[in-house]
Amino acid sequence: MSPLDAVRRRFRHHAWAGRTLVRVLEAHPVPEALRPFAHALAADRVWHRRLTGADTAGLEIWPTLDAAACRTLLAATTSDWRGFLGGLDDLDGTIQYQNSQGQPFESSVADVLDHVRLHAAHHRGQANAALRAAGVAPPALDLIVWARTPTAPRL
Repeated sequence: MSPLDAVRRRFRHHAWAGRTLVRVLEAHPVPEALRPFAHALAADRVWHRRLTGADTAGLEIWPTLDAAACRTLLAATTSDWRGFLGGLDDLDGTIQYQNSQGQPFESSVADVLDHVRLHAAHHRGQANAALRAAGVAPPALDLIVWARTPTAPRL
């Protein structure tokens, strides 16, 4: 498997983990779980726009979203990533962007894509911890769970 195909595969897990978590949040809308998940989704949107050169002005990084709004944003970001990764030829490029405080940076495309997934995994973990604290069984979101479940949706 090529490095680019491996990234695409990991993003299929990324989308599955988001869909799995949002289903639990729709059934159990724990605010302390929704907050980090909404942030992860909003950050996905920002990073996608940075990678495509689109404007990020006005995008909220810590939005207050209910589960339905999370589902909508998740669907949009999943579509965005599918399109971006489907058109990507290699991982060798770099992007220049400003962070949310306006500081300029340059990062490799590969590093940004790794960051997007790891950042989301961190915040999904926070959401799962909040669900558990509220007495709700959190879903298993690990890549290995996805990989060994042949019926898991792939994207």
